[in-house]
Amino acid sequence: MKAGWEPLVSVVIPIYNAEQYLKQCIDSVTGQTYRNLEIILVDDGSTDSCPELCDAYAAVDRRVVVVHRENGGLVSARKAGVAVARGEYITFVDADDWIDLEAYEAILKRMAARNVDMILYGLVEEYGERSVEKENLPAEGYYGARKEIREKIYPRMLCQGTFFRFGILPNLVCKMARKELLKEIQPLVSDEVELGEDADCTFRMLLRSERIQILRYAPYHYRKRQDSMVWRPTAICRVRGLYQDLKNAFGQCGERELLLPQLYCYMLFILLLKATDSFVGCESFDRYFTGERMVLYGAGGFGQAIRRMLTSWRPDQDCLWVDQKYQEYQALGLPVSPPEMMAGYGYDSVFIAVLDTGVCGEIAGHLMEWGVSAEKIGYIKPDEKYLEWLPAVLEPQGAEKGYKGYE
Repeated sequence: MKAGWEPLVSVVIPIYNAEQYLKQCIDSVTGQTYRNLEIILVDDGSTDSCPELCDAYAAVDRRVVVVHRENGGLVSARKAGVAVARGEYITFVDADDWIDLEAYEAILKRMAARNVDMILYGLVEEYGERSVEKENLPAEGYYGARKEIREKIYPRMLCQGTFFRFGILPNLVCKMARKELLKEIQPLVSDEVELGEDADCTFRMLLRSERIQILRYAPYHYRKRQDSMVWRPTAICRVRGLYQDLKNAFGQCGERELLLPQLYCYMLFILLLKATDSFVGCESFDRYFTGERMVLYGAGGFGQAIRRMLTSWRPDQDCLWVDQKYQEYQALGLPVSPPEMMAGYGYDSVFIAVLDTGVCGEIAGHLMEWGVSAEKIGYIKPDEKYLEWLPAVLEPQGAEKGYKGYE
């Protein structure tokens, strides 16, 4: 941060029925060592004590601005906050998360120039007793020209080349953006978007940015609540809406050829996770579930999606569901067993329900060390069959052909 330059930073916090976590969240922002903040609390029609709590903070801290509104959803609440923001830069914090007290001071001190359009940093996923740090793939540094951004950021922006890992984290909460940029892009994201709303905004902003800075710094704490561990399906129309938004944005910026393969990779990930049934009938997918007795390894979102699909698609199949963290999932009412239960279970196949080929490879290695035959182990490896299947799902009225994907 240049000497004497202390820009006003607007922090938008959308709030809906988050009374259990809200005080920790707001205290982490009001207590920032960087003081030149505008803190915008958007009460999105909360029915708990959040409205009163917001007003109490505004009464004692003149930096706090409260917006009370009827419930309209996360995207709409963010727009309401951005609309009243006065800061030179705008960032977001979700109401059930928190941020390190020195975060904004540290971020601004590391800025290489005053006119950076976006600052990208990392976050820490908080699972209660364990934490997982997430960072952006590109090298830390200042990217000060569109040509440099195109050459060094775009090629691995959505998908870094391994299925599936983001190149740039899509989360808006670990971005700080110039006000003019965010006010241009945020209104383009539909209020109806409930899946990938962060990606829809983040990647559009990156396409419009002339100067960005990436920091190897993760001050944001993203709470993984227990109820978020329970998988919920998504209507296929919502996936298609996200796909069309990003596809159109890529076309408008003239980077369709470079970015469309990554978009298909991202959409494959989303569909497998949230609309798993849409792959029934795809040869590359069906082959994993042909046996009479199988082990389903993994009880996260994808594992839960596969379990639900099998229950309706192959109700007579004998399936043992296991996970190393089986106790966490049992507490949620899921019939998950420890992996040790595989011993003595006469299975035809083991399907690893994880959407990260690197992690799957590690799990497969452990299983083989336990004596599981490599021929019996399977996991998702995107191939041409998947890619041929996608257009019918994403664009049933006019599928595009001839694209390539990532292995």
